Amino acid sequence: MKITLRRLDPRAMFLLFLAAGIFFLSSLRVDADTQIYVSLFLLVSLLLIRRFEHPGFWRVLFLALSSFIVLRYFFWRTFYTLGYQDFFSFLGSIVLYAAEIYGGMMFFLSAFVNVRPLKREAIPLPQDSSGWPSVDVIIPSYNEPLDLVKITLAAATNIDYPSNKMNIYLLDDGASEEKLHAKDAHIREAAMQRRDQFKALCAALGIGYLNRQNNAHAKAGNMNAALRHIHGELILVLDADHAPATDILQKTVGSFISDDKVFLVQTPHFFINPDPIEKNLRLFHRMPSENLMFYGAIQLGLDFWQSSFFCGSAAVLRRQAIDEAGGFKGKTITEDSETALILHSKGWKSHYVMQPLISGLQPETFSSFMVQRIRWAQGMVQNFIFHNPLLLPNLKIWQKISYLSNMLFWFFPFARLIFLLSPGLYLFFGLKIYNANLLEFFCYTVPYLIALILTNHFLFSKVRWVFLSELYEILQSLFSLRAVWAVLKDPAHPQFSVTPKMETLERDFISPLATPFYWTIAITLAQVVFGLWRCVAFPEQQPLIAITLFWASFNLLLLLSVLGALYEQKQRRSNPRFPVNISAAWVISGPEGIAESLDVTITDLSISGGRVTTDTIPKTLARATGHSLEIKNAQTGASEHFKIQLANHFKTDLAYVYGIKFTPANLEEYRAVVRLVHGDSDRWRKIQENIGHDPGLFKTMLFMTEIGIIHSFNHLKHAIKTSKTIH
Repeated sequence: MKITLRRLDPRAMFLLFLAAGIFFLSSLRVDADTQIYVSLFLLVSLLLIRRFEHPGFWRVLFLALSSFIVLRYFFWRTFYTLGYQDFFSFLGSIVLYAAEIYGGMMFFLSAFVNVRPLKREAIPLPQDSSGWPSVDVIIPSYNEPLDLVKITLAAATNIDYPSNKMNIYLLDDGASEEKLHAKDAHIREAAMQRRDQFKALCAALGIGYLNRQNNAHAKAGNMNAALRHIHGELILVLDADHAPATDILQKTVGSFISDDKVFLVQTPHFFINPDPIEKNLRLFHRMPSENLMFYGAIQLGLDFWQSSFFCGSAAVLRRQAIDEAGGFKGKTITEDSETALILHSKGWKSHYVMQPLISGLQPETFSSFMVQRIRWAQGMVQNFIFHNPLLLPNLKIWQKISYLSNMLFWFFPFARLIFLLSPGLYLFFGLKIYNANLLEFFCYTVPYLIALILTNHFLFSKVRWVFLSELYEILQSLFSLRAVWAVLKDPAHPQFSVTPKMETLERDFISPLATPFYWTIAITLAQVVFGLWRCVAFPEQQPLIAITLFWASFNLLLLLSVLGALYEQKQRRSNPRFPVNISAAWVISGPEGIAESLDVTITDLSISGGRVTTDTIPKTLARATGHSLEIKNAQTGASEHFKIQLANHFKTDLAYVYGIKFTPANLEEYRAVVRLVHGDSDRWRKIQENIGHDPGLFKTMLFMTEIGIIHSFNHLKHAIKTSKTIH
């Protein structure tokens, strides 16, 4: 890989010289007093700079200062703490050092990627639609139920784009010819029933229905088979559970008109239901969603470096670029990022528009959550092996670094497990795996840890509460570890697994994946007990024991929080509700026509129904023959009517509350309900902006302690109750 300064643009040259200066200064050896004063000065500077919102100079300065602290730590760690004392201590120290090196590398890669996030505005379409490109909307499906896919198909028909320039296709891999003629009667009959139902639905909606010969290469193969039948200039890809807003093409297609080298416009994935961790710990709507860190920060940083990539759905791609790549790439099980990497290496550009334009569903159980995350982990590791960005020709150096950051992230299970088990090497066996005295620890290690926390908070506080990343990583580590190791042994081995959708849970239960965490908690608890014993037995070692004991105790706190996340809370609604604030008129019909009209506010919605509030009790409710909601469009002034039934009602101190169910009489009325529920992208933007503001470092730590104690207690209480029932 040959790099010349002449080929680097000014931003890369600036960062290169800045990095060289930081590297040189951080390598200088000073005495302990000087190191303490320098560290204190830099940490105070970081605390002050955090108050500035300027995206340019102050951001670069903050990252430069924190990088200096981290680099000084690693110079000291490398040259002054790895002395040989005995074989097992040395072996343990090298393993811990390797995990720290990985963490340090990810710190610098993250700092590079996020140095200047680019918040790109959507490029508006020209007034004259005659020059707009044609678009094929493709919706790959495998085993998703009809009721779920029906929402996405109906939402796709509501997209605001000229009908003569847009075609919609369902790509049904659940009814491939191979399945339709399978020897197994159950598979054959299920495929035939599915084909008949979906073909009839597509025909009624005016949507194309496509299947293929077999299911080779999973989603990538399904989309590639469809390329023979579609001919639009652009392709909008939607997952079967991703209902598009009406303006998804209005906000994305302009990029392709403005620059003919753009191959991709990716938009965020927005979810209307909690993931299982948010649900079980009751964190939904209390904090930013876990995926927002990627879609609300990291993709913005990648876009600055021309490295934002395809995420499988909610994206528009240029057909010419896909053809040049030979179709959607399917060598890995993450066809999306693989395709983007290949096209970036061919000189194509990508745009990322940070506005949620779809509403989707997340996995409901921890088991299905892990199916999804293991696929991501294995696919990105496959990408690293098959398409190592450092070796891929024609990628810009900053693109190589950006892709490397995303691929190496998924090796975190190895480092996470080492950090969980390492305190025990000292507390159980007395192995000296961290050769430093107390003064050195406070000179180098403490400033390093504080710099890591402050940097994480500085970069991501608007999209992720501090310490929540540790919780999610621990939850994934014990299972992703085996999955990643399997890829390293046999890169071609992983098979594409579809994430289960629309699961309902009729009762509370403990996740069947909880057992490995019981063992990990037992080991960590034993570390704490042994640490307390060592404090009494070896008073001369108390300072180092106390430090290691604090480390083990922090691990235990995180693991207790994990335990609460593994206590699955029941979920009986297959259609999740979300908060809204929509003014409407509740029209009550009687035997002789309209009997009454009340002003109401719709306070929550789902595709099946919602809830309305009113200050007035309806006078004609007893003799009502029908109910509907009249909602005015704020832009056009036109009104739409939605037929409803009353489900239940109750009174609060502020209003009368009525549950409602939508009762569309035909497909056109159903499309109107879907448009009301899923069509407004501004609703998703407002929900995202107004949820879970960062409470600060100290309050978040207290909050983590609270959920660790409360929810782990609930988990254990349920485990004891279940055990008594069984016996």
